[in-house]
Formats: sequence, C-alpha cells, structure tokens
Amino acid sequence: MPKHPIFLLAWPCLIRLIIFLTCCASQLLSFFFVSDCSPVILAMKTGKRLKGVVISRPIVYGNIAIELPTQKSNNTHKWTVFLRGPNGQDISSFIHKVEFKLHETFVNNNRAFKTAPYEVTETGWGEFEIITKIYFPLSSGEKPISLYHMLKLYPPDSQAQTWPKGKPVNNFFYDELIFSDPTEEFFDTLTKSAVGPEIPLKATGNHIFSLESEAAECKRLESAVSQVTEKYNEYKGRAQAAEIEIAELRRDIAALDAAR
Repeated sequence: MPKHPIFLLAWPCLIRLIIFLTCCASQLLSFFFVSDCSPVILAMKTGKRLKGVVISRPIVYGNIAIELPTQKSNNTHKWTVFLRGPNGQDISSFIHKVEFKLHETFVNNNRAFKTAPYEVTETGWGEFEIITKIYFPLSSGEKPISLYHMLKLYPPDSQAQTWPKGKPVNNFFYDELIFSDPTEEFFDTLTKSAVGPEIPLKATGNHIFSLESEAAECKRLESAVSQVTEKYNEYKGRAQAAEIEIAELRRDIAALDAAR
C-alpha cells in the first residue's frame, strides 16, 4: 500500500494540467511574436469593413520611349514602363508590390518591385502588350488587379514624317483605383496618404493630366454624344418615313391586285 495514495491519484491530473498550461503559453507566445503574414495578426489588422464607403486613388501608367541615336544591335529604342501618382506623389503607402510582365523574349520577363519607383527600363525594337499587376497590403483584404497596355515605341502614323529626332514618345494612361467597403485600417492608410490636390488645375510640362484637360475632355464627349444623338434622330426620321412609304406602296399593290 503506497504511503501517499492521494498524491498518486492526483498525479495524472497534475500532468494533464501542466501540458494544458504549456500549450496555452505556447499559443500566447506565438500570438505576440508571429510574423506579419500570420493569419492571427492578419485577422487583427484586417478588422471590419466600412460598409457603404467608396474611396479612390488616381494613378498614371504607361511608357516613355526614345529612339537610340546609334544602333549597335537590332534594338532601336530605349523605353521605360512605369506606375506612379499623377503628380509624381508617393503611392507606396497603399501598394504592396507591382509586377511588370514583359514579352517572353526578355530575360526575367516578370519584374517585381516592393518599393518605388515602380518602373522598368529596357531596350528593344518591337511593340507588345505589357501587364502591370498591382498588389495591395495584406491589411487591405483587396485582391490584386491587372492593367494592360501596348508598349508604344513609334509616333502616330499621321505624325511620323514630322516627328522631331530625339523627341520621346509618351504613352500615358490615367486611371483610378476604386475601393468599395475598405477595411478600417486600409481606409486610414488611404486618407492619410492623400496630401494636396490629386490632379493639378492646369496641365504643365510635368503633369499632362489636369482638371482643365478633364473638363475639356468632358466637353468633347458631350459634343460627340450630341452629334451621335442628332444623327440617330435624323436616321430614325428617315426610317419612319421609309416605313410609311413602304406601307403606302403595299396598299397600292394590294389595290392593283384586287382590280385584276
């Protein structure tokens, strides 16, 4: 008969208690010291979404190309493809990574950048489609998006004969990243990163997109819509008149058939 039967009976319970406390301590340590990619921390950072909130940030992407003065190889142009803010402002606060997918003939044709500037400079002779893939911070909960544009090396055909030697070919696109129901943390990031006007009032040498050019573009679109509407009404009137004339001809033919 053991001298300490109560202790011996309690011993398995103590073992299970020690194991339980060890597991709890391990979980607590992992909670505080896991990396930013941990699902636990990601869940904390993501937080709830702001329902009904829509916020946007403008971007400019595209390429600049210039003809090489001397061509020691088949390459005729030096070009740079890029993603940036309309005014050159820093957009890295709400962008995690940018990937540029080039033509498969380039060495390492998938170029990735986690810091600004987001751009690739190369030389070549041909035009091809470039895919720009934008990744957002983990805390945003947003999926990556892809932008597509053709690399332009040569000026428009209508200007090719008069294009000055050495003048760059600019192929720029303005767009806006729209975030619906952003997370609270990502919303704070987007609002804190917005400093000053996003688009200048007037276009300058460094800023080809402006509120003035946007207003002019809206007027051109309104004028085009007005012209299309006018032509539509004109042809609609012609079609209605033709239908009336056809109906009259059918009645005349029916009358002739009945008189035979």
